[in-house]
Amino acid sequence: MLGMLFLAGMKIKYFLMIFLPALCAVPVMILLEPYRLSRLSAFLDPWENPKGEGYQLIQSLYALGNGGWFGTGFLRSRQKYRFLPFAESDFILAIIGEEFGAIGMIILFGIMAFLTYKGIRVARQADDFFSFLLASGITLVYGIQSVLNALVVSGSIPPTGLPLPLISSGNTSLIITMASMGVLYAISKRSAVRLAGTKKEYGTYNKA
Repeated sequence: MLGMLFLAGMKIKYFLMIFLPALCAVPVMILLEPYRLSRLSAFLDPWENPKGEGYQLIQSLYALGNGGWFGTGFLRSRQKYRFLPFAESDFILAIIGEEFGAIGMIILFGIMAFLTYKGIRVARQADDFFSFLLASGITLVYGIQSVLNALVVSGSIPPTGLPLPLISSGNTSLIITMASMGVLYAISKRSAVRLAGTKKEYGTYNKA
């Protein structure tokens, strides 16, 4: 939401009027719900409660560490056999890291970065302001969600419950993400047709 407001051209002072109160409300919201506080403590020191709140993060780190540089091999992960909870959805990246290693994850991150770059390029070449915002929103959702999932799996931020787009198990997430990518592709095709028509007209003008 904040990214869309920024791209829509909202002034910085109004942006701060939304952002600063929301930032101040974060610690209050954490204290109001006990599970949020326990998640935060597990993030800060998962080994303090290794069989409770810290269990999932520890198992994720075990998977990443076990993968090393080149991984254990396809379908040879050990953590996905009832050791790592949500191994097929929120923490699928840890299993990918275990089976394909750091090299495999670098390749995967490269593909994600390429898709994000293409989405940004589609947004920049959009025909109108609505198409620009639509393409930007789809790209932001994909890019930010991918980054947040990677940070959670690596223990860099507290768990958020966000799946890895296009990879995690879950029909709803997969269908919505694929439909969004279809819309993004449609915007790019319309922009390509417009650019091709412009070049054709320019060529006709030069010949004349």
